[in-house]
Amino acid sequence: MDLYADVKTFGAVGDGVANDTAAIQRAIDSGRVAYLPAGRYRSGTIHLRSHTGILLGPGAVLTASPDAADYNADDYCAQNRVLVSELVSGRHLISAVEVEDILIGGEGVIDGMFRQWMNEPDETLGVTPPFLKRSAERPGQMVFLCECTKVRIRDVELTNAPYWHCYLHGCEDVRISGLRIFADPGVINNDGIDLDACRHVVVSDCIIRTADDCLTLRGLTEPLKKKRACEYIAVTNCVFSSSFANAIRVGVGDGEIRHALFSNISISESRTGVCIVSRYWPGEEGVEISDLTFDHMQIHARRPFNLKLDNSRDLSPVCARGISDITFSNITGSGEFSCYFTGTSRGRLDNIRLCNVQLRYRGKGVAPDRDENGKWGCSSTDAVFELEYATNFLFDRVNVLHENSAWAADLRETHCRRVVQKGLES
Repeated sequence: MDLYADVKTFGAVGDGVANDTAAIQRAIDSGRVAYLPAGRYRSGTIHLRSHTGILLGPGAVLTASPDAADYNADDYCAQNRVLVSELVSGRHLISAVEVEDILIGGEGVIDGMFRQWMNEPDETLGVTPPFLKRSAERPGQMVFLCECTKVRIRDVELTNAPYWHCYLHGCEDVRISGLRIFADPGVINNDGIDLDACRHVVVSDCIIRTADDCLTLRGLTEPLKKKRACEYIAVTNCVFSSSFANAIRVGVGDGEIRHALFSNISISESRTGVCIVSRYWPGEEGVEISDLTFDHMQIHARRPFNLKLDNSRDLSPVCARGISDITFSNITGSGEFSCYFTGTSRGRLDNIRLCNVQLRYRGKGVAPDRDENGKWGCSSTDAVFELEYATNFLFDRVNVLHENSAWAADLRETHCRRVVQKGLES
């Protein structure tokens, strides 16, 4: 039997007007990979089965339906969650739950058509230019893969999602390569790739431009049937740009994130280069984070590094989890806000190493949390590296090149032990 099922032989029209959901689903239910030839295919939720997938040929565009009735119900699977606080539904365009051996790929485009759900500016956030107003009816993660094994996502373009573009939760044995994600800068929460409690994952050769996080490692275990750490992840040969948030973000959840390698990555035009935070919200325990390596990277961001146990100082009681064994090596770039490395009196920020790091610094030193355009997360002290409650911290061949003299210090330590400087120069 042919491995591919042409969706047009199952009744798909591909004119961008007809509803092709049922035809695409019939092709998948035949037990094969649904092939979409050139055309525009309007669709609601598509459910992948084991040993199936979607392959978009050159000129093929899968467009998200504007009709809420075409999508899954919020409670269609036990693991699905609706994040009410972010004004989003639990609907998805492509879904796979507890299946194996699936493919999403090809040379075509998967278009989330966000303007069907968001088209008015939201002046209440105080951001210039303003984000678009969120709707609780907007679909959630455009690609939602949960507790699946042997997942392949390759070459396809994901664009215009009204929320996260590609979310993998509790998946194992995953290969993501050649993915292109282009998100509108006016859409809040439009993450690129989110890997949540996933194991044995390789992400390579991707280009991601978003307003929100480009790539995240998360440790949320609560909805999963099988609890697991987010671990054994390799991310390499990628180009990231996050205009409003983090190019790489590690954190969120209640579990563990460990054993991850990031290499050969170019980060530009981002608010934060690498953000590692254990706990974001009160009432949460936070994530245990350890054994992460960031090597051979260019980071051009307003804040190159942001490592914190607690995201803000008003969380009480303070976080008691740990961030440990983190290495940044062979890194060049630029910044203008302080790099924070902040533990707590109860938690552990331990064994952090910066080796062969060169940063060109501009900026004004002390800054409020919002910049002149209203962007959040822009606070700064008058020190380039601000350390608090850190232990076993190594600066080895770290060079800061100042474009002005506004910075009072390259390094400030508060409640720290065993901070070693083997070449911190400016």
